[in-house]
Amino acid sequence: MLSYLRFLYVLLLFTLSIGFSQESPIVLNGQAKSFQNDVSNILVVNLNSKESTITDSLGLFSIKAKLRDSLQFRAIQFSKRTIVITDTTLRKKSIIVYLSENIINLNEVTVMPYNLTGNINSDIERLSYKPIITSSTLGLPNADVEKLTQSERLLLEADRGKYIRYYVTSIVINTHKILNRVSGRTKTFEDMVDRDIDMEMEREIVTKFSKKILSADFDIPESSIDAFLTFCRAQQDFSELKEAGNMMEVWNFLQVKSFEFKATNLPHDKDD
Repeated sequence: MLSYLRFLYVLLLFTLSIGFSQESPIVLNGQAKSFQNDVSNILVVNLNSKESTITDSLGLFSIKAKLRDSLQFRAIQFSKRTIVITDTTLRKKSIIVYLSENIINLNEVTVMPYNLTGNINSDIERLSYKPIITSSTLGLPNADVEKLTQSERLLLEADRGKYIRYYVTSIVINTHKILNRVSGRTKTFEDMVDRDIDMEMEREIVTKFSKKILSADFDIPESSIDAFLTFCRAQQDFSELKEAGNMMEVWNFLQVKSFEFKATNLPHDKDD
């Protein structure tokens, strides 16, 4: 009888340990794969815990999960996919997920009057192409110099040259540069250049994640995403994102700022 009770006690402890292990989240190491597209910067979200992460250049990621949690994979170039964590996944502590390309079906378009067949190889043979004429193909000087934005050109014009030039028999003072600096004109153009850089970073964020993903993961109405991005752009540390080593740093920044934005800009339900 005593041995039987011991057996039941051990069995009970074993059962409880399994139950607790299933309820406790563990770190899963996974990889997103695709036969068609790049698998970097894919958003991986635990729909139960609301934790999220982003894949690296190889599609690798790590995220906490427990039994029956749902992991959702989101990216503009892929169809959204949701995976439920099973016992097998927990035992292996790893997961591989294959993603399918997000195909957008368009209405049929007939290109006229070129009578194209749709077969690229045969159409190229039938059509005669002339080489594209560019400054590089013509061998023009400074053809490969990066084009400045309007704000950068204005700043260059206002702040060109040194304040003082020394010659053998004379000294020339750059009054144009000094007056622009004193009047604040140079500072205005510097702010315009910084603003252009921040707006380019904002466009890159929307291109990479899309407004729908930002809305769903940060619990911000999609109609308020533009206001949220404007709020982020107004933060002093937003300009540092251009130095970020990967998009995960950008995502973490947005996640932190989303709480600040919701606390100060979105209406809250008040208790009666």
